[in-house]
Amino acid sequence: MRLRQIEVFYAIMTTGSLRRAAEVLHVSQPAASKVLRYAEQSLGFALFERKGGRLVPTREAQIMLPHVNAIFGKLSDLRRLTHNLRYARDGHSISIGCVPSLGLSLIPRVIQNYRAEHPNTEITIDALHGSEIVSRIFNHDLDLGVVFGDYAREGLTAHHIADIPLVLIDKEREGGSIALTDIDPARYLGLSEKDPTAGLLEMALDEAGIEATPAIRVRTHFMAAELVRLGVGCTIVDALTVLHHPGLPRPCTLSPPLSVTCTVLFRADYALSHISRDILKLMRRELGVDLQTLATMV
Repeated sequence: MRLRQIEVFYAIMTTGSLRRAAEVLHVSQPAASKVLRYAEQSLGFALFERKGGRLVPTREAQIMLPHVNAIFGKLSDLRRLTHNLRYARDGHSISIGCVPSLGLSLIPRVIQNYRAEHPNTEITIDALHGSEIVSRIFNHDLDLGVVFGDYAREGLTAHHIADIPLVLIDKEREGGSIALTDIDPARYLGLSEKDPTAGLLEMALDEAGIEATPAIRVRTHFMAAELVRLGVGCTIVDALTVLHHPGLPRPCTLSPPLSVTCTVLFRADYALSHISRDILKLMRRELGVDLQTLATMV
């Protein structure tokens, strides 16, 4: 099938009629009908049957549809890529992915400060989990990814920008220092096993001889913190979440201390634009402010 024939087939399948398909494609109905007829002739089987004035997809059409969906998904990716390349070339666009905790703490302030100086820059921000960020960087959907952990991959450059302390939050124990062995495992709220912080904590708990099987696990530090705010239990999260989540108890430092790396990711074959470099500087500055504030809290 030629691309135009695939377009007509896809339009009919998604709109449900030849008339609406022709409208979507900005062609006349006879022209769309002609393309469909040629497609069926080249394939050697019918794609639709007429029943009560409607076009009903044949079994063969239904089998083809997932493959056609994949083609149009790739075309959509290509359009997005060319858009990103065009605006990156012109130097006034950036696309950033960040883990949810940073999307609720660090990144909004960075964008606020950058936007104040560069009001005409087009900025796209997505809050995603680390593996999704890596995938979208490789797919050219993101210029920068900001994650916890390093996510080392071939073809990916990782810039370490700060070590973020992990802290305990618990309404029954505010402030001070606490050993892992003093945390109540029955009240402990865990993070998703896919979270880099969760892996770090589980190793530390194992070394301390603690068997903790949380009855509740969540995918984001923010949700874990909100459960603590509601009195559900206690949890260990990154300090940035605590700083920017109102209503939480005063955090406790861990003894021995634990921290998670905050890392900026981008493609190894991607030359950082001046926008990306400016954003990186702002991240480091804002993280410095947060870490100084944290020092006064614990």
